[in-house]
Amino acid sequence: MHVSLEVSQQLKMVLTTELIQHLEVLQYSGAELERHIYEKANDNPLLHVEDSKFQKNFRDVIQLASVSSNNRSSVHSEKYDSLQTKLAQKESIEPYLLEQIPMHQNLSKIDLSILKYLIFSLDDRLFLDVELDEVAEKFETTIEHVEVILDLLQTFEPLGVGARSSTDYLLIQIDRDLTAPPLALDFVMFDLENIATLSLKVLSRKYRISLKETQETINYIKRLNPVPIMGDMFDPVQYIMPDADIIKRNDQWMIHLNRKYLPDVSIDKTYVDLLESDPTCKKYYQDCLKDALLLIQGIEQRDKTIYGLLRVLLDTQEEFFEKGMHEIKPMRLKDVSEILGVHESTISRTIRGKYIRTSHGTYGLQSLFTKGLVNSSGKMDSVSYVKRRIKELINNEKPDNRLADQEITDILTEEGIQISRRTVAKYREELNILSSSKRLYITN
Repeated sequence: MHVSLEVSQQLKMVLTTELIQHLEVLQYSGAELERHIYEKANDNPLLHVEDSKFQKNFRDVIQLASVSSNNRSSVHSEKYDSLQTKLAQKESIEPYLLEQIPMHQNLSKIDLSILKYLIFSLDDRLFLDVELDEVAEKFETTIEHVEVILDLLQTFEPLGVGARSSTDYLLIQIDRDLTAPPLALDFVMFDLENIATLSLKVLSRKYRISLKETQETINYIKRLNPVPIMGDMFDPVQYIMPDADIIKRNDQWMIHLNRKYLPDVSIDKTYVDLLESDPTCKKYYQDCLKDALLLIQGIEQRDKTIYGLLRVLLDTQEEFFEKGMHEIKPMRLKDVSEILGVHESTISRTIRGKYIRTSHGTYGLQSLFTKGLVNSSGKMDSVSYVKRRIKELINNEKPDNRLADQEITDILTEEGIQISRRTVAKYREELNILSSSKRLYITN
């Protein structure tokens, strides 16, 4: 028997308590962090939490309304009670959606009219219950114009509002999920029947992936929600509080982190003196102090990480901050993580549930990470640009010579866009454009 001794090097990342706490705080949205702070304060006597100015002002308004209502007739009291209830509860989905419209300040009057019409045309599943051509005819505009407004509505919360079918909603969820399996979109678009029958071998052969990858992709799709989730209609209203404002002053971009929505956290010296002087509480005191310091440090680290990410976004996406979403460039988690020298998962946690306010609207950080296709020059073209180009080619085709998906693929390849016929077909279907054989019987 031959015995040999081999020495190998392995690099392992050991997560310390401090790092785990920092990562936990980093991934919280503003509302989640606020809740986390109060929960920690309830368990830790050393933590002193002071409500934010925003919360104090809100309570003052509620109290004023309550006092005023006591000095009026019962009819007026009912109105004030109703106002107070509306401030704390959602009566329906429509007002909740309408509240999000002011975040988009560059809308024309007809844009606003179409957007409101689409909101009032949602069914009880929050799916769109009207045909786009009907909307276009009603407002004397093009279907393309309505599609742009629908795309805007589909960025509203809850995720998936404005979807046109269950399949469309699945695709929206996958497209917004940066951690989705690579082939999840194709599975939903082309193989829902095979997913339903768990045809693992068929899917594995078709997409040339292992059975394990196939099963993982199917499991992921099964975990998706079939319809948008609004939650209990009488839960407290979750207003979007921007985590930062990006403004330009004297030709200089400035990042202002919004801490006014979060409570101030500090260590209560009174309890420190009390516990520190009691020898029977030594272990308890040390644990509480360590936990309090980890929370405070975690909040500070969260601010630094968000600020660093926004600085990178300003350097790489200045045209977006100047002009809006139509100027966004393709950007991946990997690109930003390499610039900041951190893991992709850190960037994923940083953008989760975070919002920024710009001069042309409020945006979720996740929406700024758009997919793209590498062109012949080595740069990336955004998916929105490629879709727009496909639509242009089809709009300009001759009635007796409809462009097949392969012909469109060849044209885009000649233009330097590296794309497959399958991807062209997928984008065409997402644009609700029929195949060339079906378009052949449609006259202009």
